Amino acid sequence: MKMKLAGRSFTGFLLTVVFVLVFNFHAAAEELRPYKLINADKLIITKIEGEYITNLSGNLHFFYGDTEFFSDKADIFELQKIVRMQGNVEVYDDTLSLSANNVDYFRKTERLFLRGNVLATETHIDSTISTFEAEEVEYFRNSREFFAKENVITYDERENMHGTCGELKYFLNDGYGYLMKEPVLSVSNKDTLSISAEKIEYFENYKKVVATFNVKTYSKDFIMSSDFLLYFSDEEKAVYLGEPEFNSNLADASAIEFQIFFEEQKIKKAILRDSCYVQFSESEDQPKKNWAVGDLMEFNFEKGNIVYCESKGNVNSYFQQETEENKDYSSNQAKGEFLFIEMDNTNKIERISMKDKINGIYKFQHKN
Repeated sequence: MKMKLAGRSFTGFLLTVVFVLVFNFHAAAEELRPYKLINADKLIITKIEGEYITNLSGNLHFFYGDTEFFSDKADIFELQKIVRMQGNVEVYDDTLSLSANNVDYFRKTERLFLRGNVLATETHIDSTISTFEAEEVEYFRNSREFFAKENVITYDERENMHGTCGELKYFLNDGYGYLMKEPVLSVSNKDTLSISAEKIEYFENYKKVVATFNVKTYSKDFIMSSDFLLYFSDEEKAVYLGEPEFNSNLADASAIEFQIFFEEQKIKKAILRDSCYVQFSESEDQPKKNWAVGDLMEFNFEKGNIVYCESKGNVNSYFQQETEENKDYSSNQAKGEFLFIEMDNTNKIERISMKDKINGIYKFQHKN
């Protein structure tokens, strides 16, 4: 009886020891591998100064937390919770996917540091994408902040925006970002409209763009400069402040404020406010001898040509008609409160009308 009891006690003891060993083995394995390994051609585990380091190579695929990784090689530092990956690295985190030559992942701070041929792609709720290319990128998973530098190229499919700069910061949760170090932002379509400045910010994924200091807007037809620009993509409207100026082969203009409305990257309407001044010619091969000033001016365009212009308040103007086959030379300088100019599709003046408090001088000369 005692032997049986002793035998049973010994057997129970052995089971207990086996259970403890198995439990400790699994616990050690969990401690050793705080990630989920899907595939690796080679795995080596070493212990250095009390820390387990896992070396993985060949067709790697694993999860660390909720983040999915692919790479050719990875070193996982278990205690520090750091993963260093090299070669064809791909990272997938919710709506954001990233690829690079090298990636360091810091689990404790949820920070990713990517280097070499970095490409990031964000998928929007409407299935359109935004992409970012750079030499270096830092991405903070918790706050979803994205910082790129060196040869940055960005593209937004939804608004058809292309950008280049030296540095870019993007807050994914807010759809807000800014471009620094020689930023250029382009709206690409049939004709390209480009903006450069010292800093360009965008809100709600390019629904609104703000450019500050040394702002220039380029197209094949004109150049505009100012200190400040607001652009609203839904309205295709731009507001220029801070000594705005307009220059083209046909006209130059300045005012305190410009409001420009675009259609397919061409100007559809321009409104100038306060201290408005415009000088223009009727063709590109002629000097800009005609001019007008006023408190408010509105220009309407069709296919890049001015159709008509209205000027209101303290209007002063000068128009000169050169001698042509069917026309004599004439010039007209007049003041008034309202000026209306109608032009044909070649930019030549067809009709001038002035109203209220009119005074001026009209000159003409017959051909010999």
